[in-house]
Amino acid sequence: NKDRKSWMFYRSYSEYTRGSSHSCVYATVEEKRTGENFYRFEQGYTFSNGGQNQTQTLNLLATPFKKESLYTLKRREKDNAMNVTKAEGGRSGRLYQLVYSDYTKCDILRVLDRNSGYACELYLHDNIVDDGVPPMCERVYG
Repeated sequence: NKDRKSWMFYRSYSEYTRGSSHSCVYATVEEKRTGENFYRFEQGYTFSNGGQNQTQTLNLLATPFKKESLYTLKRREKDNAMNVTKAEGGRSGRLYQLVYSDYTKCDILRVLDRNSGYACELYLHDNIVDDGVPPMCERVYG
């Protein structure tokens, strides 16, 4: 994915800061650095704080891994999941699995440690966000 910034367009759950739901959620992923087994990225979101909008940014790390299917014996060749933490080697991160990507416009992730693994997020790449969700991505997200 050459477009490093993506915007969360849908999610099946809510996140809150001081009782205010997060909006304008984005992630900007850096190129993987030589010798590192993780990706660095910035996540940001906006929330209301006393009637004023405030933006929060977090520097996070995503360590990729393989999440095998329960429904097939075929072994994965490539990583399809990630553990997102605040620090290198962090153990108590949030787990995500890639459900779908068209590699140019959208990505759909399952949040494995929320809602018994049924929480989902749909991200649009920055270069097409003004066009709305592509029909195929809409169908897959459901």
